[in-house]
Order: sequence, then C-alpha cells, then structure tokens
Amino acid sequence: MMGKKTKQAPLFYYINIKDMIPENHILRLINKYIDFSFIRNKTKHLYSSTGRPSIDPEVLIKMLLVGYLYGITSERRLCEEVNMHIGYRWFVGLSLDDKVPDHSTFSKNRHTRFKQSGIFQDIFDEIVKKCIDRGLVSAKHLNVDGSLIKANASIVSMEPVVVKMSTAEYTDTLELENQTEFIESNNSKKDKDNDNTDTIKKSSYSKDYGKLKGKKIGNKTHRSKTDPDAKLARKSHTQTTLSHLDNYLMDNKNRIILGVCVDIPGKKSETSSALSLIRKFMFKFRIKPETVGADKGYCSGEFIHNLFQLGITPHIPIVDARTANERGTFSIEQFKFDRQNNSFICPNGKILKYHGRHYNQIVYRAELKECRVCPYKQECTKDRARSLSVSIYEHDVQRVKELAKTKAYRISIKKRKTIESLFGEAKEQMGLRVCKFRRRWNVEEQFLLTATVQNIKRMVNLLNKKPKKAYAAAKKKQTILPNRQYNFLLFVKQLLTKTQADVKVSALTTFYAFINKYAFI
Repeated sequence: MMGKKTKQAPLFYYINIKDMIPENHILRLINKYIDFSFIRNKTKHLYSSTGRPSIDPEVLIKMLLVGYLYGITSERRLCEEVNMHIGYRWFVGLSLDDKVPDHSTFSKNRHTRFKQSGIFQDIFDEIVKKCIDRGLVSAKHLNVDGSLIKANASIVSMEPVVVKMSTAEYTDTLELENQTEFIESNNSKKDKDNDNTDTIKKSSYSKDYGKLKGKKIGNKTHRSKTDPDAKLARKSHTQTTLSHLDNYLMDNKNRIILGVCVDIPGKKSETSSALSLIRKFMFKFRIKPETVGADKGYCSGEFIHNLFQLGITPHIPIVDARTANERGTFSIEQFKFDRQNNSFICPNGKILKYHGRHYNQIVYRAELKECRVCPYKQECTKDRARSLSVSIYEHDVQRVKELAKTKAYRISIKKRKTIESLFGEAKEQMGLRVCKFRRRWNVEEQFLLTATVQNIKRMVNLLNKKPKKAYAAAKKKQTILPNRQYNFLLFVKQLLTKTQADVKVSALTTFYAFINKYAFI
C-alpha cells in the first residue's frame, strides 16, 4: 500500500539542535576545540558602558567566519543562510526563536566601531596563539609569499591625479624634472619596478575600455576614484587590473598561517612586507625561526641582508639577471676580484677600477683607451668600455648561493610550493579571487578573516586526527626568545604608547618606531 505524508505541522517541537548536526561536521569540531569567548574581551573597549545593549560581538564575528568558511561573499545572503540553516544558527549561538542580525549591522560596525581598531588582527593572532599552544606550529622553518588579489574596482574608474600647487612650486617642479630627465630615462625600468607603476597604451579588452584607447595611464599619474588604495598590476601573460597584494607567512610543519598583511603590488613592497611579518611574529610570540624560504621574487640583497641580521637563514633562489641580460658577453664570474685594491681584473688582464655607487650597486669601470684596443671587446661588451655592477650586499648573496647546495635548502624549496595551495584554497573556496571591499583597511579585514578560517580548519582537523600529546611534545622544541629582552621591549612599548600624547620630544617618538621595526636586530 502506498503511503502518503500529510503536511500538517505539529503545534510544538521538542528537539535539540545539537543532535541534528553530525559528530564529524566541521562546525561541531570548531565548537569542540575552540572557545570564542575571547572575542568579548578583545572588543570590550569598543562598546560604551551605558545605553541600549548591542548585538553580541561574538555572534557577529562567528557569522562572518561562517561566511568565509563556506564562501558566502554577500553579507545579505549570509543573513538569509543563517536564518534558514539550523547548523549555522547553533554555531553562532542563536536559537530557533532568535532573530538573525540584519546585514546592515555588519556595515555599520565595520565603518564605525571596528574601523581600524585592530580587532580582526587580534582575532587572527589569538587563533595563531592557540595553534602554538597546542603544538601545531614548530616555527623553525617558515615560508613567505604574496599573491595579487583583484580589487573591487575597474580600470575605467582611473582618473588623473590633480595636484594643487602655486605658480612658483609648479616652476620649481618643472626645473627639477628637466634636471633629472636624463637620469630617469636611463633608469626607467628600475623606477618602474620600485614605484609599482604599470601602464596601458592601448586597451582592447572589451567595449567598456573604449575610452582608454590610445591613452597612457599609470600609478604615478592616475588613481581609481572607486578604490584609491588599489594599484595597477599584472602577472605575466595576463591583463592589467587594479589589485591589492596579499602576503602570507606560513609555518612549514602544518601550513599554519602566522602572518597576513595587505600592501601595494611590487617587488619592493613584497620584501618589505615579508620582513615586517617576520619581525611582528618574533615580537608577538617570542619565537625565533631558523630559516625562511621564498621564491626568486625575493632575491633582493637588502632583504637577504636583513634576514641574516635577524639571525635567520634565507632559503631563496638567486637569479643573476646580469648574465641573462648580457648574452654574448663575458659574465661577472669570468672577472677576478682584487680585494686588496678594490678592483676587478678582466680576462685580458686589464683592471676595472672603482667608479662609484649607484643606488645599492657598486660600479667598477675599465679605461676607455684599454677597451678600445682590446682583442676581446666584441665578446666582452657592446658599450665603449666594460663596466660591472656589484651589490653592496654581495657577501650575503654569495652565502645564500652556498646554502643552495645543502639538503635543508632543497627541503625548504619543496615546502615553499605548499604556500601556493593556501592562496588557491582562499581564491577557489573562500571568495578571495576578487576583493569584496574597498579601501585598504576593509581589504585587510577580508585577508585576515580568510587566513583565520584557513587556520581554524587545519587546527580542528589536525586535533581531531591525532592525540594532543604528540603536539604538546613538539611545542618544547621551539626557540623561545629570552624573557628579559622581551619584557624590556614590551615595557618600553607600553610606556611610550601611554605617554605618546603628552610627549613633546621627538626623540621618544623616534625610539618608539625603532622598537617596532628593529626590536631583534
């Protein structure tokens, strides 16, 4: 006999929401291993002690975490999903009778109470601390990398930057430009890399870019009116877009993300952001890493030198661009360096004397009269006389080249590729392919919460698979910085933070910046 289900609903329901969620569900695991009560303590100073009670900040943050966990990029849709999903309601702490917060609540808090408050950085750091306390982070071998994230703005929104100045200032600017025109023309490529500029001469991507045809735009002359903090950038064989740079600092052991920051695209900003992430990690958690791996985009002499100064061994592939750009000429390895006379000796026995410094390069140049009659001139240089440029950090670069022969370097290079999977996971599963916010402080919220959810997923999955004792033993192997050094620096930082408003002497302010940047040099 065929049965038929009637749709008459009962008057009362007697259910336990928790029983309806499977034991191995990700939300059950997160609730089991992580206590989010710390959110109220970290946001307490952002709320008034009087007035109408607000929505619980723990509920708001948990709702945002659910959105990033399941790739729900729209907060309006997030509220709808939480309203009808019984598992989401249980996780964020809402009963079946409770009303879900309106989507405008998130925007209101983002632009007022939480704006540049550092609350999302505090939440990220707290999750990292929990991973360290449970032995999931060794912090011995780290990796750093950055990825371009398309901004929530179109190139069509680019408009010329208007700088207001007086007639005298404009005249002085023109004279200065005329004086430096020759230098800029010779170093246009270097300036382009350092200033993160990109240009579009002819745009033919779609009909929407018709007004840009024949125009030349760049980060120096144009700015997006939609997102002024976004900059033009592109990867090889891809079209130019407005982008932000997402930087990750990862622990090699379990791929836990230890640091996140947003910056403008460019090689120089990548290295400075990586160094800042390493210093902040060392200061916050008092742990000193042994090695840091990175790709060839980080093979900057200054970056390598700073890592050695911190007592960290860099595992970075060195690419000698001089050999690649001077095909058919003698490479620098064919010249012998005379340390006593500070000069190079060419394959023909002639001397290249010290000529001066240009940026971070030391220039050596041969005599014109000697190169003119040299039988190897056609094989050596296409210029009138041969010159060599050596980085002022050449000694540190040579040390890294020697490290490339070690087994530890080869292991680090293999582990480095795993950081790319973190960006792939964030873009494919968590909606990070395109920024959903505008302006840098809002984009930073998206980057931090995305990395926070990635750490939470790894943390609960690892703790659910292996016993806690195995991870507790790994914690003892970390290199903890001395208590005296840490306590002194923390005391000075807190003291200067409290008295900074009343201090009139610039020396203390300068020292405060020094503590933040060079605490471990």
